[in-house]
Amino acid sequence: MRLATIAAAFAALTFLIAACASADEAGWTYAPPPTEVAASGAPSGEPGSPAPSAEPSAAPSASASAAPSGLASPAASPATGGETVTVTAANIAFDPTELQVPADTAFTLELVNNDAQVPHDIAIRDQGGTEVFKTDTFPGVETRSFDAPALPAGSYQFVCTVHPNMVIAVTSQ
Repeated sequence: MRLATIAAAFAALTFLIAACASADEAGWTYAPPPTEVAASGAPSGEPGSPAPSAEPSAAPSASASAAPSGLASPAASPATGGETVTVTAANIAFDPTELQVPADTAFTLELVNNDAQVPHDIAIRDQGGTEVFKTDTFPGVETRSFDAPALPAGSYQFVCTVHPNMVIAVTSQ
């Protein structure tokens, strides 16, 4: 019985070695067809292969259709004029925990995410808890700037929607 088991194992091993050494390609393996790569590094768009719809970009995309109804859409570039307000996320906490922004003036909101591979964002909420603006959510370590809308004088909160314990008390005056 033991000799039969050894013989069967030897036969299976011999079959596998012969199959691997065969010059014919196996019909059951899959390798995607090669694509030509243009000087830009993008596929050439051979027939049957999908062509890229746009050039890759490190900047966050912003479109009015992507924003929920009634919310301002985050912008990918700094605001023209106005002040820059910088918020740092580190160790699942915002710094500073309180800040002031100019009333009735759009500003640039810069989010510095220093938590490696941890996603953060900022939602601006009014006194009633209504979200008036929200940035993109992105993992750290990275810094992004967003055009924040003008806020009427009053009290607001900057809240990370991923980590609701991250809150900044904001006064617009």
